Amino acid sequence: MIEVNRLNKILLALAIVFSVLLFNGCKSKKIVSSENAELENKTHTKVIDDVLNTEIQYNSIYSKGSISLNGSMKLPAVYKLIKDSILQASVRIPFIGGEAMRMTITPDSIIIIDRRNRQYVAEDFRNSALAKSFDFNFYNLQALFTNKLFLPGKKNVAKSEYNKMDISATQTMYMLQTKDKNNMKYTFAVDASNHIVSTLIYNGGKNITLEWTYSDFIEDAGRTYPTSIMAKADIAKKRLNLGFVFDKLEIDKDFDIDNSVSSKYKKVSILELIETYIKLK
Repeated sequence: MIEVNRLNKILLALAIVFSVLLFNGCKSKKIVSSENAELENKTHTKVIDDVLNTEIQYNSIYSKGSISLNGSMKLPAVYKLIKDSILQASVRIPFIGGEAMRMTITPDSIIIIDRRNRQYVAEDFRNSALAKSFDFNFYNLQALFTNKLFLPGKKNVAKSEYNKMDISATQTMYMLQTKDKNNMKYTFAVDASNHIVSTLIYNGGKNITLEWTYSDFIEDAGRTYPTSIMAKADIAKKRLNLGFVFDKLEIDKDFDIDNSVSSKYKKVSILELIETYIKLK
């Protein structure tokens, strides 16, 4: 039997992450971690070039996987991404297989459908709390989910623009840093294999810390990518940890995306959706 409280917490966490921010299965050859490998001596340009060269190229991504909150039970999930267009996550009910919640994000909109309570949220991404608090857009969120380097608020970034980033190094990590117009600091940690292993977004004055860490990299059809992502959010002294696990990514696969909302569902605000699952003070 599904533990209702845990299901509610995970659904709530998804709503918060995709509104405020807003791989278990058959895996290919596992890549040996290079976490403790020593770095090569590189120029600033070489560091940037090597990171960009490791990024996967795609037009669309499809994957089944799971999601968990603070290490609790995993819920099945289906992820769909069409580059620069739409990102969708469908959370399923274990064993039953029905859809519990669906989040659809485009460059202009955020739609969250809560099937269990027959309600939905529809907001303008550009006027969301995320866009107002950060110099952050859909394309930055897309980069976080696909383990890519990005610049705050940018869609297309010329290679020369990355040269403005500050780069420092430890024995095992390059640290690529930049700031946005709201003085949020963005730090990308890159290991000896030239892959981003964490992205930290931080502003102490606003009591906001967001960190995405990547692990369990695999090699598949000439591409190397993480199959596990941990997203941590500390906002106003409250912590939220979401774990995403992906099966093998299906690159440029044809698939349909359902973005419809039933006319029988009630439109609610983000706050009202959250209060469905937890009573706010």
